[in-house]
Amino acid sequence: MNTRRIFSQARRGNLPSDFDNWSLTDDRGRPVAHVAATYGHLPADFDQWEIASQTGHTVAHVAATNGHLPDDFDQWDLTDSEGVTVREESEYHRDHN
Repeated sequence: MNTRRIFSQARRGNLPSDFDNWSLTDDRGRPVAHVAATYGHLPADFDQWEIASQTGHTVAHVAATNGHLPDDFDQWDLTDSEGVTVREESEYHRDHN
């Protein structure tokens, strides 16, 4: 499957159930996991929250920004490249939306 198609499927939530190449990046250095997190399409058992984009943002930060962290998320102290925790990102998102 080509990269463009994978990213398109991640946006729509149509990746195969056995997909596991979450760190695959597009031409801007954005991992496919970030796309799925943006649209709320990460699988329930997703556990690679630390995958970072070229700019240093983790999957967890992207999910927090977009309101898509799962109820059982427990990596609140995970930091991005600027030292911002997921907790801080989540609180900022909650307070500004």
